[in-house]
Amino acid sequence: MKSKINFCQIWLLLIAGMIILTSCSPATETERTPELPEFEFFTQGSGKLAFAAEVNENAMYDLYLIHLRNNELFRITENTKSDIAPSLAKDGLTVAFSSDRRGGYDLYTIALPNGAAEFVFLSSANETEPRISPDGELIAFQSNASGDYDIYTIRSGDEEPLRLTEEDSQETQPAWSPDGQRLAFVSNRDGDFEIFTMNAEGSNIEQITDNTFYDAAPVWSPDGKQIAFISRRSAHFQLFLLDLQSGEEIAITDFLGTVHSPAWSPNGKFLAFILDRDDGSQVMVTNPSSGEFFLVHEDFKKYAGLTWSN
Repeated sequence: MKSKINFCQIWLLLIAGMIILTSCSPATETERTPELPEFEFFTQGSGKLAFAAEVNENAMYDLYLIHLRNNELFRITENTKSDIAPSLAKDGLTVAFSSDRRGGYDLYTIALPNGAAEFVFLSSANETEPRISPDGELIAFQSNASGDYDIYTIRSGDEEPLRLTEEDSQETQPAWSPDGQRLAFVSNRDGDFEIFTMNAEGSNIEQITDNTFYDAAPVWSPDGKQIAFISRRSAHFQLFLLDLQSGEEIAITDFLGTVHSPAWSPNGKFLAFILDRDDGSQVMVTNPSSGEFFLVHEDFKKYAGLTWSN
């Protein structure tokens, strides 16, 4: 029998990382950073960084974009429904996202900067976490059309998507390899949430993390050698790097707060992420090589779903 899960739980769990399932392991250590320092503002970036955000506690999620060359903030959407999970095309000219404008969550795209929202695919299920392929031809996403969540892809103009996973488990958060040949995704098919990869048509599935912790939100580095992801190995989700050749995992953050929504810079030098704490939420950037951390934005109530493009 297909396992069922409430969509609100999926959204809060996978985007904000705030719901802790009973299957998650208890904290094994305490964070070593009781207070955050004053971070230097990020001025080394280029390209566009998009995210979903709640401006205040009474607002719904809308989409925003920061031009990192001059730190100009641009609002992409504004309505009374939630627009979430943005994905920028590699050239930065199109954004895919999910919205509950019709009640359930559907897939849309917008041509930037001022295009209107256009349907990608409509169904009676919830379609979320869209990810535009590197060549811009396909969108990978998760849908609960089959009862639990599975991974699908759809090409522009197609009436029906291609289903890639068919396990009696939750398959979520697809992420393209830089060459577009493989997808990383999250699944609890082995009993807890781990990260897997597969070919773009769904074949040759491989498990790449295997532990008793909750691993999620994989994103491939632009050179294809690493995957950044979040994992709850202590009291909060933190950011990790997995070397795909050696299998070595390195912890990147150790904050008193939840880290989620990692996104690589197009040149692979930086990783953006969101840090949620009791006193606020911030968009951050780190240079994994140097260990430096920078602040990008902190003026909104809550952030979710980063994407970085040229």
